[in-house]
Amino acid sequence: MDFIHEIKEFLDVIKKEKGEATTNTYKSKIYAFYEFVSLELRELDVTYIYFLNVMNKDKLLQGVEYYVKAGNLKSRAAVDVYFSVLGNFYKFLSIKYGKTNDYFQDNIKKEEFKEAFEKKIKELGLRESDTQEPIGREVAEKILEECNKIIDGIDIEKILSKEKGVYSNYISSLITKLVLAYGLKNDAIRKLKIKDYNDQLNDLIINNYRVHLPDGLAMQMKKYKEIRKRFLEKYKIESKRLFFDDYDINKELDNTKMYIVLKKVMGNMQAGGVAKYAIIQLLREDIPAYIISDFTNYKEDVLDYCQEQVDAERGLSLLSEKSRILDSALRKNELFDVM
Repeated sequence: MDFIHEIKEFLDVIKKEKGEATTNTYKSKIYAFYEFVSLELRELDVTYIYFLNVMNKDKLLQGVEYYVKAGNLKSRAAVDVYFSVLGNFYKFLSIKYGKTNDYFQDNIKKEEFKEAFEKKIKELGLRESDTQEPIGREVAEKILEECNKIIDGIDIEKILSKEKGVYSNYISSLITKLVLAYGLKNDAIRKLKIKDYNDQLNDLIINNYRVHLPDGLAMQMKKYKEIRKRFLEKYKIESKRLFFDDYDINKELDNTKMYIVLKKVMGNMQAGGVAKYAIIQLLREDIPAYIISDFTNYKEDVLDYCQEQVDAERGLSLLSEKSRILDSALRKNELFDVM
């Protein structure tokens, strides 16, 4: 068996054990390692198995650096996954062949490599991992289902009578759907005014960008506008905000009131992972990062992180894939065929 088939067999095992989504995450990492090892083997007259087994700490760290530079990575999140993937790959080799590299079998060597890895992360100037990882499609669908259940089942009289928790769950569901659709940061939500929402055109102005609402959310927002109007009239109060605190009209909405619905689905109220899911969808459509940042209020660090995820999905951390794309673009040069 050659090295590439070894890699494919490893990915097949991961797919059976962890599913397709995890396998897709693993691919860019393990293929980057494959590229690095293949380049090293060009200069050596040894088998790939021998080389994998005798790689020392410094050589393994060169592989880490290769992955970071090939992917132009800025944060450590993807590199931490690379480290984990490498460990699982050597575990696969250990099960298959028995003895393998000491840095993945011997506990003392493992710890030594881990410490060296952390030092390399600092040397490379990588930002610390964001604790709020993007949610996946399955979790997004569960959030959407819970939000729709609460919104469509709302009892207006309970809101008007300020029954505990009813209003909070209602606006939390609407706000969460906006985050799921557009990837908005808290500040962008809090800045929204009632005048920004047009119930005739079913659109919303967010940070000066006019965007259409999805059909389902458009219908729900129409109903919300009516409920909002009745609530303000009943308590003889006024608010320019699109969403407000029902107990303190002048108070900015806090995170609990904005995202309480997430606790039911995710066990926490961290909307950052929901926003990143939406931002990744935008990046997949090749929307420029500066537009997404301007629209969502998320800054460079989050956009870079999300772009890294998209690039990993597309295999763009691999030198071979980047070479293919570059070569294809160069061939389209209008003077290429006459040079």
